[in-house]
Amino acid sequence: MPSIYTKDWYDELKGLLNRNEEVQKHAPRGKLKALAELYGDGQSPYLPDGQKLFFVVHLDDGKCTDYYEVDQPPPRKECDFIFVVPATVFEGVAAGEVDPVEAGLKGTIKITGDMRILIKHAELVNVVYEVYSKEVETTWPKGKPPY
Repeated sequence: MPSIYTKDWYDELKGLLNRNEEVQKHAPRGKLKALAELYGDGQSPYLPDGQKLFFVVHLDDGKCTDYYEVDQPPPRKECDFIFVVPATVFEGVAAGEVDPVEAGLKGTIKITGDMRILIKHAELVNVVYEVYSKEVETTWPKGKPPY
């Protein structure tokens, strides 16, 4: 059981995404690059207030080819989607406590990119949420949300 925000955790997620037939079924065809920017919001024990964490996800015809953390984000123009998320919200999603669709609709998760693609493949968000919250066995060394 890997700890959240570790290379092993990212690798576990990548493997689970690639083994899940529903991800492949609902993912858009072609290549997509997404950037997630998490920021410490003063509540997360994992990401202190003011700090940021970036990770990149590449999808290619429904397969996750890369899922990794980066020190500096790639240029925004290289990304098809950018998700800006408070750490407590991301951790809540990973723990199955926060619905990412609801958080996105309320503006808690800020999304940049072609929304038509997200709307067309909305079921993918639900499938990915299931992977994060129910399939990966995350270790929470500083406490599990809601903390």
